[in-house]
Amino acid sequence: MIKVFLDTNIILDIIEERQQFLLPSLNVFDLGVRGKIQLCATSLTFANCIYVARKNVGYENAITGLRRLKQILKIVPMDDAQCLRALNSDMPDLEDMLQFEAAIAFGCDVIVTRDKNRLFPQNIIPILSPSDFLDFYQNNIVLQK
Repeated sequence: MIKVFLDTNIILDIIEERQQFLLPSLNVFDLGVRGKIQLCATSLTFANCIYVARKNVGYENAITGLRRLKQILKIVPMDDAQCLRALNSDMPDLEDMLQFEAAIAFGCDVIVTRDKNRLFPQNIIPILSPSDFLDFYQNNIVLQK
């Protein structure tokens, strides 16, 4: 089963019901709900989401949304070695690197993000938008048949 690491912005699309981004993000989640892929995130993602979403939808709505999504998401660990690698990285965004290191350590096959800057290293694991991931998934399913 494909392990899909979700960047914070994908989870926020759903919690905040960001209409311009909602459908592709929901379609990725739907694959997880149906057991076609394993959806992953870190506890840092949840902290980031509550920080942002409480300002836009209120704390209660944000925490309720995270509780629902947690039923689908596997929380992957973050450890000392990952933190050290992120701190020693040349990448300019520490939060992105912490997430990246956790995804790699857990063996995720892809990171799904809408971050246009995509400050993750590009040569180790595919970094895809929700729409690009859905295309990637469809193409791989067709190839496997």
